[in-house]
Amino acid sequence: MLGAQSAGRLAVGEGTLAAGAGNGGRVRERVRGYSDAVFEACRDLAALAGELAGFAGLLASVEDLRVALSNPTLSTLTRVAVVHDLLSGKVSPQAVELLAFAAQNGSAGDYADDVAALARAAGFLARGMKPASGPLGHLGVAERLDGYATAVLGRRVRSSTIRAIQDELAAFMQVVEGNGTLLQTLSSPELPAQLREAIVVGLLAKRARTETARMAEYAARVGRPRDYLRLLEVLVERMALEADHRVAEVRAAGAISERQRRRLAAVLGRAIGHDVELRVSPDARLLGGFVATIGDTVVDASLHYRLTQARELLAMPPRTAGIRPPAEGRGGARTSNN
Repeated sequence: MLGAQSAGRLAVGEGTLAAGAGNGGRVRERVRGYSDAVFEACRDLAALAGELAGFAGLLASVEDLRVALSNPTLSTLTRVAVVHDLLSGKVSPQAVELLAFAAQNGSAGDYADDVAALARAAGFLARGMKPASGPLGHLGVAERLDGYATAVLGRRVRSSTIRAIQDELAAFMQVVEGNGTLLQTLSSPELPAQLREAIVVGLLAKRARTETARMAEYAARVGRPRDYLRLLEVLVERMALEADHRVAEVRAAGAISERQRRRLAAVLGRAIGHDVELRVSPDARLLGGFVATIGDTVVDASLHYRLTQARELLAMPPRTAGIRPPAEGRGGARTSNN
C-alpha cells in the first residue's frame, strides 16, 4: 500500500485541518465538508491517514508529480484523471475519492498543501482527538455543507433516491418549522452542538434514510443555531439540483446500442464526477453524434455542431482562420455551462 511505503516521509502531526502558507492555512470549505463525511464513515482512520500521508510525502519528494498536480493551466479533469490513474488499486477507494475531490475543488497551486492538511486531520481523528474549527460565515457553512452532501450521496446514488431524500428533508424542515418548541430548541445557542445533533438523530432514526439523518445532523453541527432552518432549506434545494445532475438528457442522431449507452454513461460520469442515468431521445437534425444535457452543463458532440464550426472557420479572414475556438473539448466536442 502507498501509505505503508511512504508514510515515513511526512509526519502526521497534531493540529487542525490547516495547510501551509500557500493557501492561507486552510483547505477549501467544500473539501473540508467532503473530508468530514469520509472520515466519519471510515472504519480504519489510521490506515486512511497513512495513505494520505504517503501521498503527501510522494508529492513532497517527486517534483514532476507535484508540478503536474499543482499546474493551474491543466484542466481539472486532467488533474483528477492523474489522481485516479496513479492511485486506483494502490490505496483505498475512500483515499482515491477524497484526493480526487481535493484536486477537483481546491486551488491547483495549493494541492500539495491541501493533501498534507487532510493527512494531518485524519491522523488527528485516528488518535481520538477532534480537530478545532474556527467560526464560519454563511458562505463557508454553505460550502462545507455542500461538500459533505456530495460525499454522503457518493457516485452511485440514483436520482430517484435523491428525490426521496429531498422529500424527507423537506418533511423534516416542515416539522421543525411547525413546532415552536422544537424550533426554539434547535435554534438555541445555549445548547451544546452535540445535544442538538442528538435531538436531530433521535427524531430521524428509523424514520428516514441514513443519508437524510447524516445531512440534517451535520447542518446542526457546522452552522449557527439560529440558521438551522435555513440550512435545511439549503439541503432541500441541493437535493433538487443534485437529482437533476444525476440524469443526462441525451439527444442522439441515431439509435444507441446498449454497449454505446454504457460507454457514454461512463464518459459523462467521469466528466461530471458521479454516475449518470441516460434518457435518450432521437434527433435526426444532429446528423451524427449526440448532445447531452446534465443540469446546466451541455456536451455537444454532434456532427451538426462540427459542420457549423467548420463553416465558421472557413468564413474567417485568412489571418484568423488558424485560430481554434476556445470552448472546445476533446474530438471537437463543445462543453458549456448555461
